[in-house]
Amino acid sequence: MPAYLAALELSDIGPMSGSPLSANVLREVRLGDGSIAVLKLIGEPQSAEAATLAAWTAHRVPCAPLLDHGVGTHAPDVTHLLLGKVPGAALPHAEMAAATAQVVRLFRRAHVKPPTQVEPLHGFLSPRLHEAVKIWRDSGLPSPDHALRVLTDPDIEPVLLHGDAVGFNLLRSGHGLALIDPAGVCGPAEFDAARWVARSLAVTGPGALEGLTEVALSADPLLQRPRFDACVAVELVIEVRHRITSPHVFLSVGAPAQTFTADTRQLAEAATRRLAAAA
Repeated sequence: MPAYLAALELSDIGPMSGSPLSANVLREVRLGDGSIAVLKLIGEPQSAEAATLAAWTAHRVPCAPLLDHGVGTHAPDVTHLLLGKVPGAALPHAEMAAATAQVVRLFRRAHVKPPTQVEPLHGFLSPRLHEAVKIWRDSGLPSPDHALRVLTDPDIEPVLLHGDAVGFNLLRSGHGLALIDPAGVCGPAEFDAARWVARSLAVTGPGALEGLTEVALSADPLLQRPRFDACVAVELVIEVRHRITSPHVFLSVGAPAQTFTADTRQLAEAATRRLAAAA
């Protein structure tokens, strides 16, 4: 067992707070050379996040660099990742929209060839999306089937995605941003930027959708508008489902309810417009 794991219970370095929606355990540990690293414990065997961070580290993408990882070394069926500590603080949800251009350019750097350990995006989204589409249809909203095809289109060359693009999964470090907590998925390059824009609407309101779309597409001219619109629609279908079933919280931003400027009806209308555009 690595020394940093063997000494975990005795470490005088305290626990850290993760994202507000994560059940993972984060703890700072002191390495043999005296430096401080971050130990992340995940309560299941998985290799996708480690593979993603390893690929980004190799390609010099700003991220929490992967130093070591393993499964079952600390405890049965528990995955551990040892990460280089990135100085900085999470991007506040209220600043997501303003950071869109910078974030989208960072996503472009991160969209490298996906390693074999990562999951296709449609498999990653499937459980949540299946329930979302049912609720969407039961509410009398237009079918999202056309937009969903972007997730399985065989003509789209998949890239390595962050997959869970939101403010608390990026750190402001120096004058730039660094990626943390990737989902470990691959799919169309448009998805990361589209999910970011759709999630930003929690605070800005749907009226900002067109402007944020133009900012994102200008920041990365390689993104295709029809695919982007389809990915925005997919994300908004998921978000509307969650707002219908749990209206007190926006699914993925972790913002307090009083900061919302978008209600469920407005989000559904925005998604309907994007579905029409994608078609």
